[in-house]
Amino acid sequence: MLSRYQEAFSDLNRDIRLLILTTGAAAFGWGITDLLTNLYVLRAGYGERTVGLLVSIGALVMAGTALPLGVMVDRHSRRAALWLGVALSAAGTVAIALAPSEPFLYLGAAIGGVSAALLTVAVPAFISEHAGPHVRAYAFTLMSVVYLLLATFGQLGGGFLPSLLGGGAAGYRYALLLGACVLLLAAGGRLRLRDATAEDGTRRGELGRIVHWPVVLHSAGSNLLLGTGAGLFIPFFNVIYRVRYGLDPASIGWIFSVQSILMLLAVILAPLLSERRGTVNTVTAGWGLSIVFLMLMGWAPDPYWFTATFWVRGMLMFAIGPLLDSFRQGLLSGGERATASSLFGMTWFVGWAVGAAAGGELLARGLYAAPFVVSMLFYVGSGLWFYMAFRHVETRVTA
Repeated sequence: MLSRYQEAFSDLNRDIRLLILTTGAAAFGWGITDLLTNLYVLRAGYGERTVGLLVSIGALVMAGTALPLGVMVDRHSRRAALWLGVALSAAGTVAIALAPSEPFLYLGAAIGGVSAALLTVAVPAFISEHAGPHVRAYAFTLMSVVYLLLATFGQLGGGFLPSLLGGGAAGYRYALLLGACVLLLAAGGRLRLRDATAEDGTRRGELGRIVHWPVVLHSAGSNLLLGTGAGLFIPFFNVIYRVRYGLDPASIGWIFSVQSILMLLAVILAPLLSERRGTVNTVTAGWGLSIVFLMLMGWAPDPYWFTATFWVRGMLMFAIGPLLDSFRQGLLSGGERATASSLFGMTWFVGWAVGAAAGGELLARGLYAAPFVVSMLFYVGSGLWFYMAFRHVETRVTA
């Protein structure tokens, strides 16, 4: 296994390696900010409903800007989107940390939505154009591995930062600003990236130039359902641990960090399993198993059972993510990748926005099992859609 990864890494060019390096730096910052943002909002006196609205606003802005940004990225530069996306993530975090009132929290969430849109449309296209078909899945996987490793350290450190920086809302605020500084350093490193030569001599980025519409429509439809199901519960894990189980940020950071390590192991093994069983079968199996553990999370009798199922479900879904990205990009041509990715991201975040608003409302009413129960229906529908649409195209992708 290690020899296969070493061989793949040696085939990656300078720009992919730099992208992976800067992703690691950004992941460290995101490990801090992702862990603490919702907890800061709660500590500042807002409730679960506000957390849900923040997630929903960011997702809606992402969905609304993804398509025009995808067209721009296909026409112009993936490189500019890659560094600007990280820089805007830092700016959104600063806006939330320094927000004097609730509307400024929403402004920070909106800036974060634009950041997510830029990274969603640019990263898959950049990797696909700099990595050949024989190493593309490994390139996506290495990105995920580095992200997980550094995010783990960010989560571990982030859990202790609020108390080390004075405690209270101010401690959370300083920790978020520190995370934003790390993101700015990562954005600066990405200025050295270079765009690849267009595969087809053009990068016009227009909807009318998308050739593989069935791939795009089936992927977008499946993403819409998956995003809705995910939005119901994923943004609120730290809130659930803090409010329902009364854990402190340091304990939550440890739980998240262990999950990252477990996801790291799963994401390393996923491409090897995909080579033996096929991408569609591997992705669908992981999807189906995650639904079982999602059901168990809804009825977990205590935080120990909840954490165990939280870890396993996260392993399964994160492991198949890079395979899914590589699979879809392999079905697309160069001039349509960023635009198609914008549609994938747009539908995902529309669903995420709806799910997050509903999930925040359910939690505010004290219905902590309901988001998991409802999300199972969306996960089942999304997984079936993906399998039925792509079960016959495996040979085309792997040929």
